[in-house]
Amino acid sequence: MARIPKPWFRDNRQAWFVTIRGERHNLGPNEQEAKRRFHELMAQKPKPKPTPKPDGLSVAGLFDKFLDWSQKNQAAATYEWYRTRIQSFINHLEHPAMLPAVDLRPYHVQEWVDAHSDWGSTFRHGAIASVQRAYNWAVELGYLNQSPVRAIKKPPSKRREQAVTPEQWRQVYDRYPKGDPFLDLLEFCWETGCRPYEARMMEPAHVHLDRLCVLFPPEEAKGKKRWRIIRLTKCAAEILKRRLEGRNDGKVFVNADGRPWTAYAINCRFCRLQKHTGIKHFAYSWRHGFATRKLIAGHDHLTVAELLGHADGTMLAKVYAHLDQADDHLRKVLEG
Repeated sequence: MARIPKPWFRDNRQAWFVTIRGERHNLGPNEQEAKRRFHELMAQKPKPKPTPKPDGLSVAGLFDKFLDWSQKNQAAATYEWYRTRIQSFINHLEHPAMLPAVDLRPYHVQEWVDAHSDWGSTFRHGAIASVQRAYNWAVELGYLNQSPVRAIKKPPSKRREQAVTPEQWRQVYDRYPKGDPFLDLLEFCWETGCRPYEARMMEPAHVHLDRLCVLFPPEEAKGKKRWRIIRLTKCAAEILKRRLEGRNDGKVFVNADGRPWTAYAINCRFCRLQKHTGIKHFAYSWRHGFATRKLIAGHDHLTVAELLGHADGTMLAKVYAHLDQADDHLRKVLEG
């Protein structure tokens, strides 16, 4: 007697999956939505499937190989960046497990991107790049002779101009009760200026409250060349102390269900928050706001760059210093 399909949660992909009639389906990260899609798939009549080429690598198989390699050989944040975008693409395709990798066409990618009208130019650029990178990797390792999606034109990636101001932060802060998991994550970023993925990937072993810092060894830090030191304010230390109470493993920042925050989940929170604030924030807005705030306060750019974890002040000057938006500050300097 055939077994009844049952969804399961795959930890390394942070998503629910189910295999129905020999085809694996990505049901997404939300359990309730996964159940709804599961019942919807079970109610559908079987569709005729394309016949894969003998011994050929499928699109799903190629992406699985690439993500397995990325997880073993790249930083956790890089792996997650690829995983969230590639899983979205796989979910868009029909029968990705049966579609030969060599038969993927640029229109498959373009239709996926065009189906998401809420994606900005920068996110579309990254989405297309993630698919191209997986295929280029397959060519480099000899799985394919050439990439069928190499020539897709990507929209220009734009500079992120948004930096959270103290007024905007207060507006967001007042939306949540003290101790809310999402508020704790944002407040920690506001206090320390850390990278969002550093907060998400932080584990108890990284935290040193006695020294008021968080330490990532070189192999876990961005660039993998030197230790990343996140200095803690009193407020940031109190947040970590509360988050670590009774725990000695797992991620420090988790949601209300006890699961680690993902970039996708944070973006969903910001989308809901936009309905109340009228502003579509992104996680890096807090880091940009930290840099601008410290520069306006009169701290020199090299000190601020060190707090941000930069090797020098170049990145701060090019990307993070939004002084052109601080009109009041510039006028005071002009008139002073």
